Amino acid sequence: MADISLAEFFVYGCIAYSGMITLIVSTIKEVPTTKILTIARSIYMIPSMIAAAILASSGVNIQVAFMTTNNTIRSVNTTQVWTEATTQTNNIVLQSPVWQMFHYLLFAVLLIYAIQQILILFTSYKEAQRAT
Repeated sequence: MADISLAEFFVYGCIAYSGMITLIVSTIKEVPTTKILTIARSIYMIPSMIAAAILASSGVNIQVAFMTTNNTIRSVNTTQVWTEATTQTNNIVLQSPVWQMFHYLLFAVLLIYAIQQILILFTSYKEAQRAT
């Protein structure tokens, strides 16, 4: 599991949660089940699914700062030179592993919704009957 930065966590979170909010709003509002709109809803949910999967597999560390310091030390009396490199990473550690499970759950819900929309696309005969 790779660590992600704070900006990535924010962007992926906005995308995943906006898809979930859209899904919640679609349960409240009457949504027409035409073939064209099912394609649009499925395509909109796919980035949200991917973002939720990335958040679920990212781990518990969120990188805030990554700093590398290089020092060169020269001896005054001799020609000796020492070089050292120090790397410091500041992380926000998520205290509970529930966040990973929550994002897997979001991924599963969005996946089921996308599959449902694709099945509606394949089984909707209303527009085909109107054309004849």
